[in-house]
Amino acid sequence: MELDIKLSINKKLEFQHNTFLLKWNPAISSYTMERLDNDISEWADGYWSEDFDWSVHEWQKARKGDRFFMVRVGDGNTGVFAAGRFTSEPFKDEDWSGKGREVYYMQMEFEAVFHPERVGIIPTEELERELPNIDWRKGHSGQLLDKESAERLELMWRDYVGRNKSLYLPRAVKNEFYDSRSDIDKAIELASKAHAADYDLDGNPTILHPLAVGMMGKTDTERIVGFLHDVVEDTKYTFEDLEEEGFSAEVIAALRLLTHDKETPYMEYVERICKSGNRTAINVKMNDLKHNLARGKEGGHTRCVEKHTAALAFIESYLASH
Repeated sequence: MELDIKLSINKKLEFQHNTFLLKWNPAISSYTMERLDNDISEWADGYWSEDFDWSVHEWQKARKGDRFFMVRVGDGNTGVFAAGRFTSEPFKDEDWSGKGREVYYMQMEFEAVFHPERVGIIPTEELERELPNIDWRKGHSGQLLDKESAERLELMWRDYVGRNKSLYLPRAVKNEFYDSRSDIDKAIELASKAHAADYDLDGNPTILHPLAVGMMGKTDTERIVGFLHDVVEDTKYTFEDLEEEGFSAEVIAALRLLTHDKETPYMEYVERICKSGNRTAINVKMNDLKHNLARGKEGGHTRCVEKHTAALAFIESYLASH
């Protein structure tokens, strides 16, 4: 089977990234369909061009490590067909169109490229239905997406890749560094390993609590942090271990806030979370308290219920006044 997709190593980010939409019309672009044919053939054989770059219209807002999705526009099979990360800061160079415009480019590395003429991609019609606020048919390449649109597109991409794993798994197994698990998969797996053979006050497996807190999250980040929120506090794992697993700086920052140093009074710890302004940490702590209250009441643990009731009331009062 001809491999119509290229994969590369997932990079660990040091900050919360932005997401950009890159547009490609092979009928007018200097990057032609023939060049894509050649590149995919070389990528499938293990070759990668280190100087692959693309023009970014909103370059002032872009930086190394930011996320991008590439959408084919114009005629033919249009829609999102590739995703990856920028590997350089923006740099000025000659206008690819020859019109003498001021154009900034960024080097890039693809996580995956599906050939739009050989396999089904995320079609324009589906993108317009799910994200109607974005012009999917024309416009500048290098549009910064708002956070909600970026998260929605990320979910659509993960779902699409999940349905097409057979195309890239033959390549992935050749790369010992490639990790095809999502961060949610990794978080659940790590938390299950960390809390293995541990039990709570009622004799239930400890892992049930972080799993419940994670499932209460409204975003992927809240779910990941929820699954991991007790790992450093209650097990042998460290923040360095989590960083080595590739979890983002955003996840690590929230977990540092949520990890309670026993020498710090509990309400002082809760106040610190509130004053941080970190909504992921705040929301996960509220989910943590709500689940602890439910199981505390069920198990008749009066002191725990009183402590968690006071903490939850403090957070709700703080949020209402700020």
